[in-house]
Amino acid sequence: MEIFAKSYDVKVWRVIKKENYPLPASPPLLADHEDIDSYSKEQLEVVQVNNKARNLLHNAISSEEYEKISSCDTAKEMWDKLEVTYEGTNKVKEIHINMMVHDYELFSMKEGESIEEMFFRYSKIISDLKAFGKPYTSGDQVRKNLRSLPTT
Repeated sequence: MEIFAKSYDVKVWRVIKKENYPLPASPPLLADHEDIDSYSKEQLEVVQVNNKARNLLHNAISSEEYEKISSCDTAKEMWDKLEVTYEGTNKVKEIHINMMVHDYELFSMKEGESIEEMFFRYSKIISDLKAFGKPYTSGDQVRKNLRSLPTT
């Protein structure tokens, strides 16, 4: 999603991750933010980026997912709700990571499994760990295996 949003507009990703850009004040100070005809060029640009961010998230999800975020006012609120829904809280993330690390460390070929199936399972574990911020390299497994060898 990050690459997709940044390719659309880098400012859009900033709005999704951090919060709406505030409307810059211009003399005279706007009392009614709904009167778009009186907005300055800078204010219109801010409104546009904020709306692009919300629109991008609306269009990137299914109608079922939309129901979860339809009441959100900002792209940041939408993103935070989607993050908790799909990644969970920090405790849930930690449990997921621990389970994936366990799968990684005990990884072996299953009986009757083809090399392609095994490679797909292995690749999935690695990409899931990377997505959760816990990347592993093949060197990690080699070092673990070397440490477990008996010394002579």
